[in-house]
Amino acid sequence: WVEPLFRLARPGTRLWWLEDPMQNLYGRAPVPLPGWTVLHADNNYRSPRDILDHLNRLLTLDRPIAAGSALTGYEVEIHPYADTAGLVTQTRHALDQAIAAGFRKDLVAVVSFRGREGSALGAFDQLGGHRLRRFTGGYDAFGSPVYSEGEVLLDSVYRFKGRSAPCVILTEIDFERLGEIEMRKIFVGATRATMKLLLVMSEGAAGVMVWQLGGVG
Repeated sequence: WVEPLFRLARPGTRLWWLEDPMQNLYGRAPVPLPGWTVLHADNNYRSPRDILDHLNRLLTLDRPIAAGSALTGYEVEIHPYADTAGLVTQTRHALDQAIAAGFRKDLVAVVSFRGREGSALGAFDQLGGHRLRRFTGGYDAFGSPVYSEGEVLLDSVYRFKGRSAPCVILTEIDFERLGEIEMRKIFVGATRATMKLLLVMSEGAAGVMVWQLGGVG
């Protein structure tokens, strides 16, 4: 995008190039901008302090996230599962908990750690008594994605990047090692929440997280 944008700029134009390396889910190389002045802004204004404190402890970032919001939010909940049946049960349980806490169904987003093609939840039209609104794979005449009819949004962390919801259930979290891409996906999914965050993860991933947090679940 750099060269086409530069060609549109008049002589003497002052430009800002904004990037968030933690939201680089595809591992693309950063844009080379030799000679540019670089500013780092580490404040997050979207998510409550409790969520950001949890992420700072989990992800051990070189530059910790600074909380810009005065809200403390809710305690982050972790729901481990052993297999696909457990994944469905625990995701449904997390959704029931979110609604019992007072969140309307349209204020809850179920966000999969996996892509659309690899998600076990992608084949479901509903979880328990909750109808899911999910991407159909098609687009309308304006190029906008088409979603099915439903009450609770189900989307992938890749597609939900850039959006937010008061309550986010980040589900299908599964990894053997907490590497760079895993940290970025957790960061992106978790910071979509503006009030409450629930994590549904495999027992293996939960074990890695507990170890990373120094034995705190």
